[in-house]
Formats: sequence, C-alpha cells, structure tokens
Amino acid sequence: MAESDRKRLLERALALPGATDSDFFGERTAPAGADPSFIKKIDDTALRTKLVEARLAEGLQSPKGPQKIASIVRIYPDFDAPLPLRRATNGRSKGPAPAQHRGLPSVDEMERLIGRIRELESDVESEMSAELDTRIGRLKRSLAELDGAELESAVRELATALDAKRALAAQIRFEAFRRIERDTDFAPRTYLRLLAR
Repeated sequence: MAESDRKRLLERALALPGATDSDFFGERTAPAGADPSFIKKIDDTALRTKLVEARLAEGLQSPKGPQKIASIVRIYPDFDAPLPLRRATNGRSKGPAPAQHRGLPSVDEMERLIGRIRELESDVESEMSAELDTRIGRLKRSLAELDGAELESAVRELATALDAKRALAAQIRFEAFRRIERDTDFAPRTYLRLLAR
C-alpha cells in the first residue's frame, strides 16, 4: 500500500467515533492499557475489513446475526495490529490468514527497525568508546617517556585496551538490541527476533 493511501486510511480510522464502556456487550471491556482514543465504533463493514487487513485495526466486538451491539475496533496507528485468525469449520483457530504473510514484517517496518539499530549503535559506540579512546591516547603518549619495566607494563596495558576496543563491536550491537527491546513505544521491535545479533 502506498504511503499516501496508508495516511488516508489512518485519517479515516482516527476520525471514527470513540467507543465507551457502555458500547461493550456483556462482560466485554476495552483491553487493559489501551489508549481510549484508539477504541472506535465502526458501522462500515467494508472499511472495517480494510482496516483489519491493513493491520491498522483489531476487531474487539462484532455484531453477529440480529444482535444490536456496536461494532468496535482498536486502532494501531503504526499498522502493527495483531494478525486476524482464520477459523476452521470446527470453530478452532487455524492461525493467521494467508494474506497477512504469517506475521512477517513489511519492507518499511524492517527499514525502520534497521535504521533504529544503526542509530543506536552509533550512540552506544560514542558512549562506550570515549573512555577507551582516552585511555589508549594517554598510553600512546606515555610510551616515548617510559623505559624498562614501566615501558613493558604500558605496552601490555595498551595491548589490553586495543583488544577491548576490538571487542566493542559485539557489545555495541548487544546494547543497541537491548535498548530497542525495552522501547515499548517502538512497534517494529517485535521483529528483532528475525535478526541475528
């Protein structure tokens, strides 16, 4: 779906009337922790289907037969709504609908995720390298002024610092992944499992 179409669809979704607790039937309620402004009533079944298929909405309540209850959806503005389940003839879940590609991310989602990893790796590298770079610079400058046992000790310390610098790459990647995993506002984080650290 083109970005302009996604934007228009999101605008239509956000313009839907909000649902209240009284719109839920029986013991049903809005999901705990859900932003109330994203819980919407929708009468247009074609639009509801389009929102769900675009992963912009999750169906929370749907009238069946002659029931006079509201049709309610939860909007996911990052287009990361849970995948709808197909139903077998025995009523059991058969898993995600094939049109949803079994939960695989879109190219846009993976680009956002990889871009975020690169951004965080740069930040983490700056943080983690600063102290080591200072230490390495100090040791290099001191080599010319030392001799004997002090020189040997400084050379060993410099070698250790350089080894630590080379080992930073794996630590930086690990720390970048850890920060993304903790960022609950960044929806594509759910696809980190598809990437090797």
